[in-house]
Amino acid sequence: MLKNTVYFHRYSLMRNFPLMSSKNRSYAQTSDARISSDSELDLMRSRLIYQSRKRGILENCIIFTSFADKYLKTFNCEQLQKYDELINSKFDEWDLYAWSIGSKPAPQEFDNDILKLLKNHVQKR
Repeated sequence: MLKNTVYFHRYSLMRNFPLMSSKNRSYAQTSDARISSDSELDLMRSRLIYQSRKRGILENCIIFTSFADKYLKTFNCEQLQKYDELINSKFDEWDLYAWSIGSKPAPQEFDNDILKLLKNHVQKR
């Protein structure tokens, strides 16, 4: 009986706060957001590594996991933000896959050094 009451209470709290809803959650950092400390940078790096592993299709899981393991440790704040914008964009997983293997041109906003590094990584594997 107590379990159901606690669960209902937790559910009712989450339902009343719009920021807790998964529909309103945005993981991408905005370009004007400033990372002020090494711990925030490490937290962002950890989140991006996790998100690289948990993609929507297996092909992207393999590509982005190996890319993240190899490069994210060396990325600076600006590069991490570009990578964040790329993998958390409004485009679907198949678009990301097509851009990374080079079968489809990327939009101008994503045609940067990170995507070039990703394409190079895919071609070497």
